[in-house]
Amino acid sequence: MKIFRGFEDVAPLTRPVIAVGSFDGVHRGHCQILRYLCEAAAERGGQSVVVTFAPHPQVVLNPNSDFFTINTLDRNLELIAEQNVDVAVVLPFTKSFAQTSYLEFVEQYLIGRLHAKALVMGPNHALGHNREGDRFKIETVCQQHHVEVVDIPEFMLHDAQVHSSTIRKLIQNRHFDAVDDMLGYHYEIK
Repeated sequence: MKIFRGFEDVAPLTRPVIAVGSFDGVHRGHCQILRYLCEAAAERGGQSVVVTFAPHPQVVLNPNSDFFTINTLDRNLELIAEQNVDVAVVLPFTKSFAQTSYLEFVEQYLIGRLHAKALVMGPNHALGHNREGDRFKIETVCQQHHVEVVDIPEFMLHDAQVHSSTIRKLIQNRHFDAVDDMLGYHYEIK
């Protein structure tokens, strides 16, 4: 997997199909997104591209909270690479960047800089300042620019949604068997 730090250094991509997210922990739900991403890219003769952030947005937006990341960025990138993703773009997340509207992010960055051909999104995905870019708004912008939106279903494990926030609570409560089950691999504290 090729890794680029910021949009400026990204080499030209072939018909990129993109998934955007923090991907902290690269849990089973994330792996489903990445499988759909890779399949959608293969079907369209393009490259699978993950756009993620460093540091994690919550570290910047809520610096005094008890938030912690599940894995380091390097570990998350290793796990993303194991899913056969072609390219990862790691964006520096700052307070200034957090003010970026969903419209600017989609039009200027995903379409303007990366030349997205398709965007892979789950049902609860949102982008931009205050997560203002909900599924409907993003799909509307993409349609205007002839960018396909690939729908993926919510991942369920034992009739429950899998989210990084749930995994963090399980780690705090030391329920490591449940953590491993949701992650799909053995969680390590270093």
